[in-house]
Amino acid sequence: MEMQFHRFFNTHTIYVIINEKIYKLNRKDLSREEVNELPKNSMENPIMVLNKCQFDMAKVYLLNIQNPFRISLYTAELYNKIGFLSDDELEIYKNELEQFEHDSFML
Repeated sequence: MEMQFHRFFNTHTIYVIINEKIYKLNRKDLSREEVNELPKNSMENPIMVLNKCQFDMAKVYLLNIQNPFRISLYTAELYNKIGFLSDDELEIYKNELEQFEHDSFML
């Protein structure tokens, strides 16, 4: 599963929900701007909403090094930028991924 934020930015405004707060993502650097409410989705103003609670339920699966469908390091870094992965979680995943790739190469 690759999260292609930049592709969706071409057609949608992306919002994230973290701890019951709503943020609009900045197209250029994925920084967040808190907003009071989600706008209505329409043909003229399409939106995409990502909810951290939903990501948290899938996180163990997505960050499992043995999983052939694990997210890439690039995607993990994007999730970190938007606040879905902590710096510690990203660092642990990065280290585990590097070790896994090293061990696989040594076989």
